[in-house]
Amino acid sequence: MILDTLVKKRYLHRDTSSGRILNMKKILIIVGVLLLVGVFSPIFAFQFSPLEQEFAPTGAESTKTYTIVNDSADSIAVEVSALTRNLSTSGEELNESAAAYFSIVPSKVILKPQSSQIVRVQYRGPRTIPTELSFRLRAEQIPYTKGRATENKSMFNFLYVYTTSLYITPNRISPKVEVTSAIPTKTSDGREVLTLTVANTGTIHQILKDVNVEVIHNQTRSSVIYEGEALGFVNGLNLLAGKTVSVQVAWPTGFNFPTSTTNLGSLLTPKITYESANTL
Repeated sequence: MILDTLVKKRYLHRDTSSGRILNMKKILIIVGVLLLVGVFSPIFAFQFSPLEQEFAPTGAESTKTYTIVNDSADSIAVEVSALTRNLSTSGEELNESAAAYFSIVPSKVILKPQSSQIVRVQYRGPRTIPTELSFRLRAEQIPYTKGRATENKSMFNFLYVYTTSLYITPNRISPKVEVTSAIPTKTSDGREVLTLTVANTGTIHQILKDVNVEVIHNQTRSSVIYEGEALGFVNGLNLLAGKTVSVQVAWPTGFNFPTSTTNLGSLLTPKITYESANTL
């Protein structure tokens, strides 16, 4: 009886100790999560608007204003800069400094908590614009710690960046996008594909929404339609004025792949339709 009681007490102590260890683990996990949230959560935040504007090359509309709002409880520093906007043939956006095209006042600003700042942007590039010019205006938060106690700093500070769209309107507006070629292509790994070249031959950018490309075989008069995911990055692309992209799509199952490379450019006729949305 005494031995049985001692055994029960021993196991009761073991169970109690296990429960305490489990509870301690839970507490440590919760504390760890809270510390991570504190470490990685953004300390500062700001708003920058509008996200898109159209400028005229001359006159009153060649100057626009933007607003920076510091809706945080700390002072922040923001730098505003202009970038050129280009497209590679694979649809990748390329940017470089466009400082020569714009006057930005102020280009750097420190905002107190719960305050705002108006930024004046003036276009100073060419006055004759046959084709729309595309730019980015970037508002980037830069490190600023003045007046903040060291013990209140996080290990990592996430700095916000707003990248907006800015267009210089052309003298004549003429939207036009076409598939300029559909070429049978063999890839480096031997796959048979169709290379479509899509060009914005108009004077303004076009958002290619709900794109539909019909490819007609000029000898058999049979056709195939590509849409949605079959067109890769082209569907939904913002095709800037004067830019051209190329995309490889699956070879049509109903078409015989040509055995000769002669006159490949005249074998197929492509036609494109899409719903345009001139934003971004």
